[in-house]
Amino acid sequence: MEIYAVNIENLNELNFDYRTYNQILSEQTLDKANSFRHYKDSIRTIIGELLIHYLYIQRQKTSYSTLVILRNEYGKPYCNNKMFHFNVSHAGNWVVCVVDTQQVGIDIELIRDIDYTDIISLFHPSESQKLKKTTTNMEHFFKLWTVKESVIKNLGKGLSIPFNTFFVFLDHEVTSVHFEGDKLINGTEYHVKMYDFKQNYQLAVCALHNNFPEVINYIEPSKFSPYLLEKYIM
Repeated sequence: MEIYAVNIENLNELNFDYRTYNQILSEQTLDKANSFRHYKDSIRTIIGELLIHYLYIQRQKTSYSTLVILRNEYGKPYCNNKMFHFNVSHAGNWVVCVVDTQQVGIDIELIRDIDYTDIISLFHPSESQKLKKTTTNMEHFFKLWTVKESVIKNLGKGLSIPFNTFFVFLDHEVTSVHFEGDKLINGTEYHVKMYDFKQNYQLAVCALHNNFPEVINYIEPSKFSPYLLEKYIM
């Protein structure tokens, strides 16, 4: 497993024209990028998929096959290579992704002041009770939300798996996921690791094992976007 993070703070309409990559990107990603009102939202979506293409090429040891990004019935992206699993998330100035040989999920959230009174009712009762008691409510809420989102994204079934059907303990850096009634989904155990990321951000990864990397790889857009143009187009 590898985790990557890209800072997009300096990308804008003047120095990054995402339409240049139309031949590389999936139709769904282009449609989504074009639907946004703010260019920064488009860039987040585009950078996420470009990074996946780059990492896929880098992991091809002997033979190279073209990456085809597909989506399941719930909208989760996956590819035509069963040994290459990935997931992407973005918030604020950061786009993050995780790649593995098994299904995986990642989520990043920007901590901000919100009224989450009604939202915590969606969580498992044990989590809601603890959230109401903690003295660091906002930070705890976003940590819990990020962890549970990473699980949902790993499962790849959207909100058909409600937040209140499973719970996690946030007392440890690496924790297992507990489903209601101790029932495993598809007989599989899920593990989550929380990472110390940038200030005011929370980051969590959910995997089918607990062999998580200790560090996050930071990569500049200039490292992979020109490379992809040369590889696919020029």
